[in-house]
Amino acid sequence: MSISEVSVVDRIKGIVKQSLLIDRLELEDITAEEITDDMILFGEGLGLDSVEAFEVMVGMEELFGVMVEDIPAEELKRHLTNVQSISELILLKHTKGIG
Repeated sequence: MSISEVSVVDRIKGIVKQSLLIDRLELEDITAEEITDDMILFGEGLGLDSVEAFEVMVGMEELFGVMVEDIPAEELKRHLTNVQSISELILLKHTKGIG
């Protein structure tokens, strides 16, 4: 990953933490700084559920133009593991073309 890609991923991570997770899911007991890049989001870790997973996917489309319906369920589950994996998916979708 180039330096410019690292910078882009860092910006994406910030948006994922604040806008996609905290603001969209109305998480009140945690700050963006407390969400680490590798924190598990669903089940253990942050403790999000399947309804919130759906909200994350809708938010990815609204905030980043990233559509996930063409991604097989098991692969999508891996992409939604943590902030790092979500950010990498967003970058991948943008470098290959939106959607």
